Amino acid sequence: MSKLGDSFASLGERQFRLLFTGQAISVVGSMFRVVALPFAVLAIGGTATDIGIVEAAGLVPLALLVLVGGVWADRLPRRWVMLDADLVRTVLQLAAAGLLIGGVAHVWHLALLQVGMGVAEAFFGPAYTGLVPEVVSPPRLQQANALQGLVSSGAITLGAFLAGILVAALGAGWAIGIDGLSYLVSAWFLLRLRPAAFLGRPSGRTGVTAMGPALAGEEAAVDAAPVAGGRSFFRDLAAGWREFTSHTWIWVMVAGAAAFLFAIDGPIQVLGPIVARDAYDGARTWGLTSAAMGIGQIAGGLLSLSWRPRRPMLVIAAGMSLTALPVVFLALEAPVWTLYLSLAVVGVEWGLYDPFWLTCMQKEVAPDMISRVSAYDYLGVLAFYPAGLALAGPLADAFGIATVLWVSAGVAILVSVFQLAWRDVRAPHDMGAPPG
Repeated sequence: MSKLGDSFASLGERQFRLLFTGQAISVVGSMFRVVALPFAVLAIGGTATDIGIVEAAGLVPLALLVLVGGVWADRLPRRWVMLDADLVRTVLQLAAAGLLIGGVAHVWHLALLQVGMGVAEAFFGPAYTGLVPEVVSPPRLQQANALQGLVSSGAITLGAFLAGILVAALGAGWAIGIDGLSYLVSAWFLLRLRPAAFLGRPSGRTGVTAMGPALAGEEAAVDAAPVAGGRSFFRDLAAGWREFTSHTWIWVMVAGAAAFLFAIDGPIQVLGPIVARDAYDGARTWGLTSAAMGIGQIAGGLLSLSWRPRRPMLVIAAGMSLTALPVVFLALEAPVWTLYLSLAVVGVEWGLYDPFWLTCMQKEVAPDMISRVSAYDYLGVLAFYPAGLALAGPLADAFGIATVLWVSAGVAILVSVFQLAWRDVRAPHDMGAPPG
């Protein structure tokens, strides 16, 4: 088989191919929502502050419930947790689309529906992280994560490009409706999935086999811990916390990502559409910025298919500093091509980030705790993100959009320096041997 063919060999495993296809379609739909939601708020008379409130509305329940989702994803068949979450998101997004298309939507409607989306994501995300190692053989785990990141990047590019055109031509409601239908397609693929439970991966601390031979079905892989009783639930949470904090590189990277979302991504998501409306070409420009980043992510994803650096956390921590570039260009209202180019460069960083991060975590964390550790990852990253979204508008009103963006650019540099200061981040990490 050619080297290129080897890079895509994990798609030859049917169970991973089903998960891969469903998520690719879902990510395209999600980009329709990402582009459409702020313009939906503006279209019904909302302000920058309203955009932040609506965006934050989905993140608060996600942060509050993700630990619950992590415990249950380690106890129940992860496929069913994800399938239920997708069906809930289908209903919620179609309801939002109906309100917008019917011309009866208010900001509080959109905020309330985003609360439901956050609840569903609190269960879906940790289950997904734990499901991937169950549907692909261990030697192809990094490749599978890289392919998922690669298809997400392509879907982001396509979805953002189409969403920008659709929102400009028909309005945000139609774009959000497409997102709702994409979750239904994802649920259909999950329904066909039969995880093989590739267990027997090494525990992160001991290097010995953590569990027995591969089991026949997903139900056999459910944690044997009792599911009843509050004390059992909190013991599970405590065990997950011990596993999370035992890996210094994990909590340091999560802390840096939390600062990034609060001080950098939050202001961009709220203020970026305002700058796009006032200085550029509105929804079309904002959609193309996501598309530009997606192109960079494709390049990073292609690189991650075969590149297994000895120090993967060092690579992605150093790359965090690149996120200052597009923020500076937004603050300067620079020529739009400089914004697109800088976002493509940042996209390469994100194209490497998820495959390296997820593979190291799935390789070094105890397999029966991966969803709980993933939940603490989610919680840590999202803990301050709603505040970043909610504060961006008022801070911009008080100090000006450009000032807020300049501060964000400075934080991007500081986050990278903070992460690189830790030896465990700079140390080698297990990316697994390449498939033979």
